[in-house]
Order: sequence, then structure tokens, then C-alpha cells
Amino acid sequence: MARLASDAKMGFYPTPLETLDYISRYLEAKRGGSGVNLLDPCCGEGKALREIAVSLEWSARPVTYGVEQDSERAVAASKSLKDVVNSSTFEVRINPLGCMGLLWLNPPYGSDGIERYEMRFLKHSIKWLCEDGILVYLVPEPLFEREKDRQWIAQNFYGCQVFRFHSEEYPRFKQAVLIGKKRAKLGEGEIPPPPYPYIEDKSPSWDDSDPPFTIPETDGPDVFQGSDAVTDEEVSSNRSRLIEEVVKITGNGEGIGKIKPLLPLRKGHLVALLTAGFLDGRIEAPEGSIWIRGFSDRVSSTRVEEDKEITRYTYSVGIRVLEEGGQWYDIK
Repeated sequence: MARLASDAKMGFYPTPLETLDYISRYLEAKRGGSGVNLLDPCCGEGKALREIAVSLEWSARPVTYGVEQDSERAVAASKSLKDVVNSSTFEVRINPLGCMGLLWLNPPYGSDGIERYEMRFLKHSIKWLCEDGILVYLVPEPLFEREKDRQWIAQNFYGCQVFRFHSEEYPRFKQAVLIGKKRAKLGEGEIPPPPYPYIEDKSPSWDDSDPPFTIPETDGPDVFQGSDAVTDEEVSSNRSRLIEEVVKITGNGEGIGKIKPLLPLRKGHLVALLTAGFLDGRIEAPEGSIWIRGFSDRVSSTRVEEDKEITRYTYSVGIRVLEEGGQWYDIK
């Protein structure tokens, strides 16, 4: 996933305002509903999902969740959305499955030569959307010309409508938006129609008095958190917070840098600093000196996707404590 993660950071294309305004007109929530949960797994700075939530506030109390891999954008998104995690979409934990009523997906655009990134993000994120949940999928229009991808969408969603972006915003990247409802189970359905000319040209099948896409209520997530993976970027941006935590343990603040952190500290950050040699790991205590150092263990996990087994390798991090006399133990 390294290449995909890199492209996700660079391929950041916020939803244009005119298109965003039109999309919001075709989404509604049950009046008085309190369990309307919205997820953007590639949320950027969180502005798009925030605008959708604002458009729903007259009838419900939407709750917004975002996932963003870029640290600076994640910080910006945390000011707009209720809950944001700085993580890869493919590493984040959201439980239970099917806990979201709306999936807003504007993924990175590109291909690894085997599959479009846009489809890979959709296939991974669909598990968080409830039955009859609403998908808003913003992608380059040529994706809908790929028969394999059109078939997959038809098997998993129904009632789909597809529009090009607003006529003034479409020429730059030639993007289209698909809005559809998630099927209760995999089935053969109608192939999504080709994109209607532009989103401002209302489809004759829609009645303004009865918007077709009502976001269902859900209980929301019990677990919404990123992985323990640590990137070089995170270590750099959080250095001062990491050292502050070490000071709490050692009581020694000499030589501390003054870089302002962007995100809350995670255990893995301290591990990374110890392993990289930023901290010497020696702690003086009344009963004698102890040494701490970071370590990581490679962990594999396997999932089945489209009848194929996919094995992913990650690292479980921790701190190893060495006491005088040779005794040691791990903190994970």
C-alpha cells in the first residue's frame, strides 16, 4: 500500500463549491433524527462533509467522522468534523461494520496497473455503510466506462444516479458524482446510467418535492481509531510532545526542542524516537538505573476480498524495559 498511500497524500482534490451545493440538495435526513452518522474516509480538510452536515441540520443532528492520512489536513479537519483520525483508510478501525448512514467518498485518483485506486477505496470502505445507506462517490468520469467497475457497482448499489460535476468545474478533471443506495446483499442490478450532462441540469426522473436519497439512521461506531503505525512525518511533527512525555517519566528536561506538535501523542511515537536514537533511554530512579528502548514486531493479517486472500503486514510496537541485574519486560 506504500505507493497508494503516497498518491493519497498528493492526489488531494477538494470537492468544488458549486458541485457540493448541488449534491447537498439531493440528500435529506429524517426530521428529528438523532442517529445520522456521516463518514468521509478521505476527508482532506473536512470541508465537504461539514457542508453536507450543515445542510442536514434543519431536520436532524448529523454526526461527522473523517479519516485523513496527511497530518496537516487531519488537524484542519478536526476543526470541522466531530471525530477525525490521522490514519490510512486501509489501517483505520471502525466498528461495528455498517454503522454509517452516509459514505462520502472522494478518493485519490490513479491506478497501479491492475485496479483503479478509486475502486480499491470503494471496495474497502463499503463495509462501514449500512443497508440502504447512501453512497456519494466522486471520481473521474472514465471510471464509469469500465464495464467491470460498472458491474461491481450495480451488484452492490441500487437506485444510482450519475452526474458530471457542475459545468464550470467539470473541465479541470472531468469528474462525475454517483449517488446510490447500498444493497442488503450482493445482487444483479441495473448498470449505473452514463453521467447526465451536468449536475445543475436536473434529471427528469427526480421530483423536487421528494428528494430520492434519505440517509438512514444508525447507532454510529463504538470504535473509531487509527492504527499504531508510525510514519516519519508523525515523528517529526510531534517531537516536542514526545519529549514532554519522556520528561514526565525521567524528570529531566534538558535539551528539549520547542517544535509545536500538530497531533496528540501516540505510544508509537515514543517508540520511534527511542529506536531512532533521539532519546538515550536511560532513567535514573532511587532503586537504580533502568534502560528503555523501542521495538517492533512484524504482524501479518489476512482478509478475503473477491474470493482472493490478501495478506497485509504491519508492525506492533512497544517499549522494552531493562533493569539492573538483567531483568526485562515489555510494555505494549
